[in-house]
Amino acid sequence: MGLLLITAACNNTVDSGNHNEQENTLEDGLVYSNEEVGEREDKTGAFRTNCLESHESNDDPLVFPGQKDMAHHHVFFGNPLVDAHTTSESLQEATETSCDGKTLNKSAYWVPALFDQHGERIEYIDPLFYYKTGYHVPAQSIQTLPEGLKIIAGNAMTREPQGTQAIKFRCNSWESDVDWFDPGDPLDHVDYLPDCVTDDILEIRILFPQCWDGQNLSSEDHQSHMAYPSRATPPVAGTGSCPSSHPIALPEISYNFGIYVTEDRGSPSTWRFSSDLHKGTSGGITAHADWMNGWDPDIMERIVEQCLKPAKECMVGLLGDGTRLESVIEE
Repeated sequence: MGLLLITAACNNTVDSGNHNEQENTLEDGLVYSNEEVGEREDKTGAFRTNCLESHESNDDPLVFPGQKDMAHHHVFFGNPLVDAHTTSESLQEATETSCDGKTLNKSAYWVPALFDQHGERIEYIDPLFYYKTGYHVPAQSIQTLPEGLKIIAGNAMTREPQGTQAIKFRCNSWESDVDWFDPGDPLDHVDYLPDCVTDDILEIRILFPQCWDGQNLSSEDHQSHMAYPSRATPPVAGTGSCPSSHPIALPEISYNFGIYVTEDRGSPSTWRFSSDLHKGTSGGITAHADWMNGWDPDIMERIVEQCLKPAKECMVGLLGDGTRLESVIEE
């Protein structure tokens, strides 16, 4: 099921039923739900969560730690405390977040700001953050995300297109005649901002490496401790594997945005990220994303054990046990 259909289907899954006497037994940030997790035809497991924009700045605690206003313009989601001085420990000081589940997810998510043809910033409306088995490694091999893990996906400094391993763009109107893993998720992406027509939707996906070396929570470039798995061949998922240097398969994290193309904004081919500073290059080639783990360990364990390993469809926020994260999206 595609990005937009998932968003629409999951806005009304909170159960407001007959649990009033039991609600005090739930952790803050959880609610009961009658929505049942489903089976996925592609034999993968999937969990999604909403995190709204929290703030914007020119800070980057991974690339420029302790150096205020040294980075290009970033948009942050989730943890509102993130600045140049943020550490894994300081994430836990947050008393509120803009993510589903309130403070059960204190993770930090950030991306470069995106600007339209007039130089006006385009707001990231209702983005979805995915934690999936991915299509390449077997679902049962997934292990839980280690506390304190930090990762960067993509290359902000490149002058050439990156390929579609980490950075993916497509126009929603495109039709593909190729058999993919999931018919609702065509992987006919490009690695630059495409020329989508007015009233179309630009889909942006930034995919993090999911294979961990098992030792380091970060690295000098915040990437070398992680690797991408070998690819499975569509339409059969789960036939790839992690390399021996990075043998531990973690949930595949991706940031997913759907942006309406309007006449005023112009074609996405005219848009630029704040990191796209090189004149004459295609927009989007420097797209990238940063992530710092701030999940409640028990909740992430439930996601892995009840959604991902058994290859379940947990939609947005379902934990597979009759509960779900309290939605940050107003009903």
